[in-house]
Amino acid sequence: MFVPFALLLVVGSLTQIEPPSKDSGPTNWLTGTNFRQELDRPFSGSWSSVEFRHLLKEVALDRRISIVLDRRLDPSIEVPIDVNNVSLRTGLRGIARQVGGDTTIPENIVFFGPKPATKRLRTLIELRELELQSKELSVPKPRRSELMRRQNFESEDLESPRAILEKFAHSVHLTVSNGQIIPHDLWAGLVLPDITIVEAISVILIQFDLTFRWIEKGEAIELIPVPDVVVLERKHHPKQKPAEVIEQIRDRFPQLEAEVWKTEISVKGLLEEHEAVAAFLRGEGVNSPVKIEMPQPLQKQLFTLKAERVPLSALIKKLEESAVSFDYDPDELKAAGVDLEQKVQIDVKKATANEFFKLLFDPVGLEFQIDRLTVRLRPKKRS
Repeated sequence: MFVPFALLLVVGSLTQIEPPSKDSGPTNWLTGTNFRQELDRPFSGSWSSVEFRHLLKEVALDRRISIVLDRRLDPSIEVPIDVNNVSLRTGLRGIARQVGGDTTIPENIVFFGPKPATKRLRTLIELRELELQSKELSVPKPRRSELMRRQNFESEDLESPRAILEKFAHSVHLTVSNGQIIPHDLWAGLVLPDITIVEAISVILIQFDLTFRWIEKGEAIELIPVPDVVVLERKHHPKQKPAEVIEQIRDRFPQLEAEVWKTEISVKGLLEEHEAVAAFLRGEGVNSPVKIEMPQPLQKQLFTLKAERVPLSALIKKLEESAVSFDYDPDELKAAGVDLEQKVQIDVKKATANEFFKLLFDPVGLEFQIDRLTVRLRPKKRS
């Protein structure tokens, strides 16, 4: 039985997506249920010789979803991308992972960034919002309501992140005590529809590995580095007795701290991990990254790849990131006149391993032998 294997070749990175020009009229950005439903709708597309920033802008405007791209990811790379009939959520995450990043989805926006940032962003937002409710902070109820109110936040092209932060904060009469620690930069415009000030500020600060703490009873904030360990503690109430399921949770989620607490289970972890635990206790399927299945042998995989004039070495590198190993002698290839920097062109869908590697390596003068997950390369014998 063949297992589908899709490879999207992407060599590059991302940055902020600017909002549509005012001449094109306002975009009715999707929020709430409509936003979530759009992320689950089918997504297909093929792009080549297009800057990555413009590719994502096209997707954002076409699907009417706000996309924010981390400043640390390059917007100018031109990459060929081919996405076939997956959900928009899955397609965007797959594209991000091809460039060494990932996505996370706070309310009403899709954030592209380095994996450490996307891993912690939603939890940092949750922690800052929970702190508003704490007795220790003593934030008056009317002030809490003002800080948790949802609204649209926008910035213009070529504004500095510090100016954007202070403008957003000013909209809820919030003072930033040490905004000068944010390095100077100039950003493309942002559109953040129907979110809280905590979400808006956190999306900016995470790009500098910063978060904040509330001071002056919620009238001001102080910027601080993101802690090395970011965790949220929650109690989960299982249908069964806690003692009957605690070992199952520890086995399925070994990275979490889980303890029985009276009739509940106390868990420390990221917000996404708490959501996975809650789904598991409800008996729902959990897409958890903690259990990794060994990949099928190459002979049992199908390959989909579209690439135009891409160095063969780049394709080999991307395949290696997908658990494919290559065995070859660089000196032997060089002596035979085989250049791995030679640009190749290939367009296949659901090809067998033999079909795929023949199309990939035959034009450059290489023969191959497949051994489970390893492809052994040798120069073709001259007749």
